Amino acid sequence: MYRRGYKRRRRICSCSWQKDGDRERYELVCRSGRREAGRRRVPGEVLPKTMETIWAGGAVVIRMKLAQKFGLLVTGVIALALLTSVVAVWSSLRLGAELRATFEHSLPSVRAAEELEISLLEQRGLVKAFILDNGDRSWLDGLHAPKANFAYWFNQARTTAQTDREHQILDQLGQAFREYDAKREQVLVLYETGQADQAKEMLLRDVTHEFRNCSELCKEFIAANVQLIERRAAESRNQTRWAMGIVVFCVACTAGLGGLFLWLLVAGVLLPLRRMAADAREVTGLSSGAGDELATIGAHLRNLMSDVTDTRSSLEQSRNRLANAEKLAVVGKLAAGVAHEIRNPLTAVKMWLFSLQRNLNGDLETNHAFGLISAEILRLENIIKNFLEFARPPRLKILRELLPPLIDDALEFLTPRLDERRIALSWEPPADLPPALIDADQFRQVLMNLLVNALEVTPPGSRISIAAQAESDGKGGPVLVVRIRDSGPGIPDEVRARIFEPFFTTKDDGTGLGLSVAARIMGDHGGRLLLESTGGAGTAFAVWVPVAPQEPST
Repeated sequence: MYRRGYKRRRRICSCSWQKDGDRERYELVCRSGRREAGRRRVPGEVLPKTMETIWAGGAVVIRMKLAQKFGLLVTGVIALALLTSVVAVWSSLRLGAELRATFEHSLPSVRAAEELEISLLEQRGLVKAFILDNGDRSWLDGLHAPKANFAYWFNQARTTAQTDREHQILDQLGQAFREYDAKREQVLVLYETGQADQAKEMLLRDVTHEFRNCSELCKEFIAANVQLIERRAAESRNQTRWAMGIVVFCVACTAGLGGLFLWLLVAGVLLPLRRMAADAREVTGLSSGAGDELATIGAHLRNLMSDVTDTRSSLEQSRNRLANAEKLAVVGKLAAGVAHEIRNPLTAVKMWLFSLQRNLNGDLETNHAFGLISAEILRLENIIKNFLEFARPPRLKILRELLPPLIDDALEFLTPRLDERRIALSWEPPADLPPALIDADQFRQVLMNLLVNALEVTPPGSRISIAAQAESDGKGGPVLVVRIRDSGPGIPDEVRARIFEPFFTTKDDGTGLGLSVAARIMGDHGGRLLLESTGGAGTAFAVWVPVAPQEPST
């Protein structure tokens, strides 16, 4: 015997199997405690419906995602609301139709029946008064108007009659009224021919009988109309009760689905959200107000995204540093060999060249050749110096320094070249700039590198702008920013991504180490060297320098 349990987030039921000869039997135990036993199905046999329903229904419900559950509940609520609206509209239309039929047909028919009875009553006794008043024809003159009214309302009753019973009563009433009118005419003829006793006898017997017959038919016609109105009212009440029952059922179902939606919202969203907010507070140390879970999670997500961005940036910088370190290792070995194999012989060549130039006292052409050779030797020394500086960076000497004097020193070396190319310089030292923590020589080298590059790409007659100011580093900390903007053609997009890579250059005689060394120097300072803008309006580099902390007051 063995047991097998099925779990989908929580246990629905468990099933036990037991060998019974060549067959197996199962016992199904549900969460409600109900048990169901049977034998295991053989090939081709169908499991009991109860078990299939439990497994299939439970699995479908539990497999549904939270969004699907919310969608199902919202769809149910919308469907019930639509059903309620349709039933209410349909009931209102039906009730309105019944009311219109009552006011347009039934009430006019009732009024016609009442007017018929009134006009019939107005005719009663006129012939009798004529006979008793010794044949005064003024009584007969008063008979014309009630007869005309009776004919008018009789036609109206035929027009407004709706049922076969009403038409049947009207047919009988018309026949009875004709007989009643004929009997009255016979009474008048008998009276006018001198047979007064026979006229009175006929008036009391036949005419009264026909009058009562007509009156009964009028009352029956009124009763038929009242019965029709009551039947329609009863049908309207039944329809209203039926519609109210459906509306109440839909409202109850809507309330149930709303309660289920609320429970799902609390159990599936709010409580997990609160736990997530608590975890976020523990991880980030954020202190948010009670019940402000969304703000806490939002702050946590923003911090997380910021951390991811910083991590990616750090990873990219680490990759770049790793690549640069590999290049640095190669350059270090190369620089050591260059320093030993080239620098010393190059110094000797330079000294012998100076001695020859002094002893020969050659003509102008010879001196020009010596000058070209000296310039090439100087260029070789600069190349060797760049390699050595990149491979073996000097140790920084961080001190509190003011940036404007260092910028002035760098500009002083370049003033002759600026004047030679007629390039204007825009630089106004700010008076309230705080001191920075830098190595003055290294920072001056960075400035020289950027200024020389700007000088080389700025056309004659244009301008180079320098600005220095205190800003924020984006994380709430202060930083000093020195911006150098030229008026050159700018840097293409395909070059910008590689502008700080070692040995990458667009110059024919460049080594590709100037900006790389400058970026490394600022990184060692805890600052940055950024390419902020480029394009047709020139290029702008920004040097971020750490601000020196305030000295304690004595």
